[in-house]
This record gives sequence, C-alpha cells and structure tokens, in this order.
Amino acid sequence: MTDAPFDAATAVRPHDDGRTFDVTIDPAWTIGPDKPNGGYLLALLGRAAVAAVRAAGGEQPFVVAANVQYVRSPSVGDAVIEVDVARIGRTASQATVQLRQDGAVCVQALCTLGRLEGGADPWWGSSAPPDVAPEDACARPFAMAPATVPTIRQRVSVLFDPSVGFTTGEPSGTGELKGWLRFADGRDPDPLSLLLFCDAFPPATFDVVRTGWVPTLNLTVYVRAVPAPGPLRMRFRAGIIAGGFADEVCEIWDSADRLVAQSTQLTALRIPPPS
Repeated sequence: MTDAPFDAATAVRPHDDGRTFDVTIDPAWTIGPDKPNGGYLLALLGRAAVAAVRAAGGEQPFVVAANVQYVRSPSVGDAVIEVDVARIGRTASQATVQLRQDGAVCVQALCTLGRLEGGADPWWGSSAPPDVAPEDACARPFAMAPATVPTIRQRVSVLFDPSVGFTTGEPSGTGELKGWLRFADGRDPDPLSLLLFCDAFPPATFDVVRTGWVPTLNLTVYVRAVPAPGPLRMRFRAGIIAGGFADEVCEIWDSADRLVAQSTQLTALRIPPPS
C-alpha cells in the first residue's frame, strides 16, 4: 500500500479473527455534508474482502464482481467491517461483507474475488470507447457554491466532453455523461480503485432533470481487467426514470482503450414540480 490519499482512506485494520476490520470513513471522500461517496464505501468493503479471503487461505487478489446495497448512509468517522467468507475456490472465492456503524448495518455487499489480466485483449468480443474530446478541451462540472462542492472533487478529477449539457446548467435531455476520470494526485488506477470510479460521476439523470440528492440503492460492479496507467474514459447513461426510481449504466475504458469496468445501479430521485 502506498501513501496516496486513496490508499490511506481505504486502509483496514484487522482484528485477530481475520474477518473483522476497523475502518475510518474519511471526510475527504464525501458527496455532501457527512455523506460518503458510494464507490468509496465499496472500495473500503473490497479491501476488507480481499484481506479476509487471504487470511482464509484464498489466493484471489481482486474483487471482480460486487453487488452492493446501501441501507443507510454512514457518517464520517469510525466504523466496523465484517466479512463472512462463503467459499475459497481455485478460480474464484466469494464473501459477504457488511459495514456497520453504531451497531447498525449501513452497507452490505456480495463480493466475488478472482484474478485479472493486464494488457491482454479479450478472447472474444469488444466494446469500443466513446469519442471524447481531449482533456484540455473538456469542462469541469458546473460551478457550485463553495459550501456545497463535494469534497471528493478534491480527490478525483472529473472532466466532461463539451457535448454534455448539464455542465452549463442546462441539461441536454440525452441522459448521457461522458468524459475523463483520474486521481487528482496522479495515482494510477488499479482494480480496487475501479470500484470507486464506477460511482465517481454525478448522476446521469442530471442531464435529464436537475434534482436534489440522488441516492444509490443498489449497485452492481464488474471489474474486467487491470487498467493501464493514465486517465480513464467513462460513459454514464440513464435508462428509465419512473415511479421515483432510475437505472444508470456505467462503462469505463483505460488509456489503452480496453473496457476495464462496468456497473449498473438503481437510484431514487424526486422529480421537481413544474415551476
């Protein structure tokens, strides 16, 4: 582990049983007052899952799939992660992970651990990255009052293609965000950080309608490969908005134009009344 802010913020401190971990939810990774980013919380759970599987004799170094339920938003500060290793296998191992705070379950996940290739093309199939303008021609998210700027913005650099309308405060109605992601401190991406990056863009629904907080209820992430060094290209699309819920699909490509992560999530949102 390095001294990069992401690594320090996702550090886990194991108990003697090898399945319980003390963690500190870092205030530098929030999306609102005292609300940690969901991808950051998943990365915390993922690091604990890898450590617990290793302690149980497993040899899989990466979370390759996770299904996460966000039961309630934990506060920044101390919390506990408990891991139940369901199976240690040769190809994959599985574990159930829960983050608790003050005795209450806040986040729970089913994680599959495995090995990943780096630099290899898929054996079959492909997914071409979207056309995105160079980073120096892209825009940052729309201006916000300093008191409301998410602290995670200081840790993750987000740049949007000029075609994304909501950066100017005027949603385009396409429901698609595309652009670039990277750690602000220059740290290169790795499989653990892809769990964070899958939830690092603003809600794709913002390019349809501006609402208040859009909490993620359920998130499924697939990590497909070890990413190459450099920035990540991302496309985030809203599907159907109905009944107070929306679905969103994320795809991430590395600097070598390989699809390295995918996710789908179900969010809650309230459509503002007509003005």
